[in-house]
Amino acid sequence: MNPIYRTTFLAFVCSALLATVSAAPSKDACAKQDLKTDPFSCCTIPKLLDVAVVTTCFEKFPIDPATPPPKGSGSLSPTDCMSECIMNSTGIYSRKGDVDAKKLTSVFTDSLPPNSPWLSVVNKAIRECSAKSTKKSAEFDKAVADSKKIAGKGQGVCNPEASFLVDCIHTTVFSECPTSLRSTTSECATIWQFLKNCPFSALRQ
Repeated sequence: MNPIYRTTFLAFVCSALLATVSAAPSKDACAKQDLKTDPFSCCTIPKLLDVAVVTTCFEKFPIDPATPPPKGSGSLSPTDCMSECIMNSTGIYSRKGDVDAKKLTSVFTDSLPPNSPWLSVVNKAIRECSAKSTKKSAEFDKAVADSKKIAGKGQGVCNPEASFLVDCIHTTVFSECPTSLRSTTSECATIWQFLKNCPFSALRQ
């Protein structure tokens, strides 16, 4: 994996996770933009997760397409296992595998000072993404069941709910970056205009 890209990934966690966090109005309107600017350079979002935890989980479950899936993982997507690792390590997932809503909020907001302009943005993202995740619960359950069918004996299966939540929260926070903190370069202006109608994932397709 390119060192620069890996650094970006560890800083923002989700630049490589491609879950769609909002519906696109049309395929043409949200076609990939021919931009040289990294979207994350248009707004420096705070580190919402413990970098040590993210690094450990990233190394345990690398998402580089050139790297074979880790032994013992029956999940179809390495990002699911990496994100599940993060959620287990931080206590967001209970022992039963359910999302602890209070823990989810504290993990993503504890690093922010009380007067941070990001606090309301992050809390809103958590509420919205949790609601979206709940609506997709049947889809996640089916994905887990399907993965178990193809997993080898003794192999584990990871829940795509984890990568959806981690990605959704980060990309929603980025998309809602306070105006005062946004870069005003021409390409960044194009990106912000694009995000008014299209999902963040369309920038990375």
